[in-house]
Formats: sequence, C-alpha cells, structure tokens
Amino acid sequence: MLSNYVKNLKSYVLLLLLISIQLNALSSIEVSKEGSLSVLEHSSLHIESEKLDIHQIIEHDYLKEYSYRHFDIGISQKDTVWIGFELSNNTNQTIEKALVLSSPLLEKIELYHENNLTNPRLRGVSYPQPDHSTLSYYYNIQLNAKSSVKYYMKVYAHYVPLNFSIYLTDEAQFKKADGYRQLINSLLMGIVLALILYSFILYFYTNDKSYLFYSLYLFMLTYQQFTYLGLTQIYFQDFARLDIELTVLKLGGLMLTSAFFAISFLRIRKVKKLYRVYKVFIAIILLESLVMSFPTFYNIQIVLVTAILFIILNLFSGIIRYVQGERQSRLYIIGFGTIFMAYFLMILDALGILGVVERFPNIIMYATVIEAFVLLLAFADRYKILQKQKDEMVQQREQIIKNEVIEQTAKLNQALKSKELLIKEIHHRVKNNLQIILSMIRLQNDKITDKSISEQFLNLESRINAIAKTYTMLLIDGNIEHLDMEEYIESLVEDIDEAMCINCDITIQTNIEGTLPLNKSVYVGIIINEIVTNAYKYAFTNGQGHIYISLKQTKNAYVLIVGDNGKGFVPNLQSHTLGLKLINALVLEQLKGEMTMQTKNSTQYTIRFTL
Repeated sequence: MLSNYVKNLKSYVLLLLLISIQLNALSSIEVSKEGSLSVLEHSSLHIESEKLDIHQIIEHDYLKEYSYRHFDIGISQKDTVWIGFELSNNTNQTIEKALVLSSPLLEKIELYHENNLTNPRLRGVSYPQPDHSTLSYYYNIQLNAKSSVKYYMKVYAHYVPLNFSIYLTDEAQFKKADGYRQLINSLLMGIVLALILYSFILYFYTNDKSYLFYSLYLFMLTYQQFTYLGLTQIYFQDFARLDIELTVLKLGGLMLTSAFFAISFLRIRKVKKLYRVYKVFIAIILLESLVMSFPTFYNIQIVLVTAILFIILNLFSGIIRYVQGERQSRLYIIGFGTIFMAYFLMILDALGILGVVERFPNIIMYATVIEAFVLLLAFADRYKILQKQKDEMVQQREQIIKNEVIEQTAKLNQALKSKELLIKEIHHRVKNNLQIILSMIRLQNDKITDKSISEQFLNLESRINAIAKTYTMLLIDGNIEHLDMEEYIESLVEDIDEAMCINCDITIQTNIEGTLPLNKSVYVGIIINEIVTNAYKYAFTNGQGHIYISLKQTKNAYVLIVGDNGKGFVPNLQSHTLGLKLINALVLEQLKGEMTMQTKNSTQYTIRFTL
C-alpha cells in the first residue's frame, strides 16, 4: 500500500516537473500591456490526429515552439492542435482579460489550467453555451497580482478548416468590436436577402428561370455564410453542430444552383459541347454530395478542388458566350469575376495554401453584394436586349405578312358587311313575322267573348311583343349583336302601360345600366313583361301604385330587381301559375342564374345571372 502511494507520488512529481520544464521554455505573456496581445507567437504547439490526451502531450514533450501570429493548415487529416502558453501579471492588481479565438467554426476547444488538468473549460460548436453571444469564442481569464499561470489548449476541427489566431484583449472592447462585426454581417445579409426577394419577384412576373436560379443561388450562399461568419452558432446553437457536418451538401447546393443559373442566363444549351461539360460537372457534384456527406467517405479536399474547377468553368463560360455574341455576358463576366476572386481566395484558404479569410472574414459577402448589383444591371440589360430582339422579330414578321394582312382584312371586311346585311335582313323578317303573328292574335282575340280565354290571348300577345321589341330595337340601333337595355326596357314598359293601364294611376321607375347580347336580352324582356304584367293585374286594389325596375352590371355579372308596393301574394298559391313557371324556367335554365322573391306586403324579385 505504501509502495503504491510512493509510486503514484513519484509519477505526479515527474509530471509536474515535465510541465515546468516544457513551459519554462515559453516566453511568458505579460497581460498588463495595453491593446491586443498575440498569444500564438509566444506559445508552443503540436499538431496530431492520434487523439492524445493532455497527460500524453506533456509527458512526451510534444509541444514545440511556435512564433507565428496565425495558425493555418486548412482542412487536413490532422484535425487537432495542442497549444501551451504562459500568462503573467507583474502588477499589483488583479487583471481580467478575454482570451479570444478568431475563428467561429472551431468544433471543439478545451482550455486546461496548470492546476486542473482534468476539468477543462469547453467552447466551440460541439459545446453549446447558453450565454454565447459573440461571433468568436472566448474565455474570461483572471490573473491575480504578481502571478503567472500556465495554460494548455486543445483545438479540434474535422469538417472545417483548422485556421485561427489567439489573442488577449479587454473583454468590453472585444464585445464592442464583435457587436460591430455582427451589425455589418447583418446588414450584408439583409442586402442579400432583399436581392433574393427581388429576384424571386422578377421570376414571378417574368417567368424567366434565370431569376429563380439566381435567387436560389443567393439563398444557398447566404445559408453557407450564415454559419461561416458565426451567426448560426449564436442564434441556432443546437443546430450548429449538424450544420457544420452538412458542409459538403451546402457546397454542393451552392455549385448546383450556380450551374443552373449560368446555364439559363448564358443560354449554355445553345453550345452543345459546353452544355455537356456542365452536365458532367452537375453529375460529379451530385455524386460527391451524396457520397462524401457520409463520415466514412468525408473528403472535403476533393470537393474544394471540384469547386475551383467549377468556378473557372463558370467564368470562362461567360467569356466564351460573350465572344460568341451573347452581349448580356459582359456584365456576367464582371459580376462573377468579382465573386470568382473571393471564392478562389476562400478555397485556397480552406486548403491551407493562403491565409486571407482571417483578415477579411466578410470577403464573400462583400463580393456577393457587388456581384448581385452588377447582375441586376445584367438582368436589366438582358431585358433590353431581349426586348430589342423581340422588336426586330416583330418588325420582320410585320414586313413579311403586311400585304397578306391587308388583303385578308379587305376580304374579312367584305364578308363582315355581307354578314351584317344578312343578319339585319333576318332580324327584319323575324320582326315582320312576329308583327304578323301579333296581328293574327289580336284579330282572333277580338272575336272571343270569354274573358278568361281573352286574358290568355292578351298574355300571349304581351310575351310575343316583348320578343318582337328586341328585334325592333336592334334594327333601330344598328347593333346586330348587343342591345341597349335602358332604351329597350323603357320602351317595353311603355307598351305594357298602354295595354294594361285603363283608368289607373301606376308609376314606373327604371334604373337600367349596361348592354346584353340578343339571346339574353330576349329572356330578360320576357321576365320583366311577366312580372310587370302581373303587378298591373293583381298588385294594386285601387288602381294606384308604384313599380320599380333596376338592372345593374358589374363586369360580367348582372342583378335584375323588379318590384312593386302592392299587396304581395302567397307564393304557394301562385307557384303553379304559367307566369311563375315561365319566369323560373328562364332564370334557371336559360340565364343560368338564381332568383329570390319577397312577397309579404309588397313584391320584389331579385335575379342574379352572368354571361
């Protein structure tokens, strides 16, 4: 038991000795200095992928001196870096600082204190923090007066580039600067989202798929940048880890929407060989997105190489189409050339070849805004070009068919005149025939002594007169297709009043609007004739009363109202009369409308129908 205790004690002493030897080689960082203090250039580090723990790192002396302000190996098989550094406070006051890691994409960050190597402080995408509100991850560091503390840090990034810098700064100043960065990012996102909406509206009104594909492309780019800039890690922490793992799918979606936009906007289908190249790239992108999204086959380097080749293809496609005479390609070259440089630099940064995103994290968003405004000009230019081409084609077609149109128009005019004369002659003969029928009915009625039979003849005469009146009005107006309903109905009720009003004082008020085709006007005339005739016969007990007729037109819908201030009637008692049957048949079967009746104390018919 005692021997085990002594053995363990020796192990701890040896470990502390190794820690002391390792970090004594480091230059201590004085935290009392003003401004931002770089940590990496005063640290030691070790890159590995063997999943070592802190004890192994210290025991085997893996940490080696590092003298650069920034660490950048891009996306690599070695996805973990260990860092050791010492902080000193030589003042007589306790000092608090923010230890900041510049990259918002780091998946796991573990900070070890020299006196606590078992419980690290955790940060990063994989360790959501309820109070996380900054783009960059940071630790609050507090150093007592006249003290030095040694720290170890483990940084892990598998799905995203492993590049970052570490610095010490005042926490309030850091949060202020970070808030300003968030404001700039939000403004840029807002501009791009507005352009997305604008492009989608243009697609909705023009049905040009270029606008749709461009809005989808901007959406995919915004989605990718939302995480790349650290906004997802603030506002959607629970989703951030999964979102990082979808990197291949997001890049695939970005390339696909960009490809479809280029094919549509540059009209790539007209160049068969170039179109085949695009189809090959689309197939490769789809295959990579499906296969390399699985952790077993994950290889972002291959996807990035494909992305480099693809953006080169997009740029040269614009140049090729411009050389071939596609004028709208010139602004595409300018706009995509801007984003091409940003993409190219970002991909080189992700591969660890060139470090530029550290200094310009918003480079893609600025380039996107510039590209979007240039392409909006391109859309306007495209519209002008297409409009000009359309005008030229219209002029050519007009020139080709001008003589033929004149000749055919003359023939049609002659045929139309002949048709109008024929229809007028038919209307005239129908009118004459109806007048003959009316005369025969009147002659026959004069010989009838039975009042009930005579009344039926009068009803028949009134109905035929309503039909004949339409043909009379057509011949008077000269319009063989439509009838002025105001003039027609007023003439009709005058005839009814002359025939029905004997020693009576009945006024008729009309409010008529619109015109109707011949067939519809006949039905409306018969309906009004039946209702008004019934009012004269049955509505007024003392021969005095008021009848009103209204016809209103709203677009293709009509509302006919005919009523009186008489005594009304019981619908069930008169529902089987010929007049009501005729009205119902005309409304429901001929006008395809609907009718409501109000018969208590007065009578009102409301009929609605459409053409």
